[in-house]
Amino acid sequence: MSRVISYMIVLLFSLSLVVPIAMAQDEMSSQTIKGDLLSIKGDLYVIKDISGRLVYLHVDKNTKRERMLVPGERIEADVIGERVVAVRPAK
Repeated sequence: MSRVISYMIVLLFSLSLVVPIAMAQDEMSSQTIKGDLLSIKGDLYVIKDISGRLVYLHVDKNTKRERMLVPGERIEADVIGERVVAVRPAK
């Protein structure tokens, strides 16, 4: 019986190490968001994505931009975690 409990403790300990790492990698995964730029309010871009959801992107001085974008344009944004890496007109 104590051997089973020991195995369970080792298993739980192992999972406690693996789960946070997996969650951190998921948060840092990159994605490209495509949609219509509805408005720009300071550093906040409001996009309606292709599924109809509103997406709020915080664009800062480190975000790469090909040119200034205007509301009404279809755009693409490269996002890693919470950070907007690049924003550009959609192709």
